[in-house]
Amino acid sequence: MRKHGGRICVGLLGAAVAFAVFGPGDAFVALDVADGVDPFRDALSQLGVLYIVAVLVERSLEVLLKAWRQGEKIRLEGEAQSAGEDGRAAAEAKLRQYRVGTQRRALLFGLTLGIMVSLFGVRLLGSIFEFGAGTPPLQRDLFQFTDVIVTAGLIAGGSATIHKAMALIDELLNRKRAKDS
Repeated sequence: MRKHGGRICVGLLGAAVAFAVFGPGDAFVALDVADGVDPFRDALSQLGVLYIVAVLVERSLEVLLKAWRQGEKIRLEGEAQSAGEDGRAAAEAKLRQYRVGTQRRALLFGLTLGIMVSLFGVRLLGSIFEFGAGTPPLQRDLFQFTDVIVTAGLIAGGSATIHKAMALIDELLNRKRAKDS
């Protein structure tokens, strides 16, 4: 499973695109931007909320991982420092492996917390777009699923990722204002 994870994701994405292209013609309707909503401003507002959530998730993960993994890291660092020339490379490789394991755990825990937060209602896309009266339930469900995954990914990516997205949207808003003036 671990070896073929990328292929599985690409296959699922391909199946979704094929369904959208070759599926029933009236299965999906276009989403409308909510009335009276500037999508860029609303996205910027939602990203601000996600930024705060991501900072809280990052800090809580940092504390949890330090409490859980710091002792072994210190032991491995001491082992690497006290090892002789022949054993130093092996000890440093062990330390690098441990750090990679910690990063993997942090990402998985961050994604899990992001999914939980998204399932509780903090989402990015749902506040920008709205469904019309004739929207099929399948489309609504797929959109909500995608919204949960996108939001969870942003939260798991951390506050730096969200800050970059906020800067991009702010730049687009400034360009729009300059163009309108």
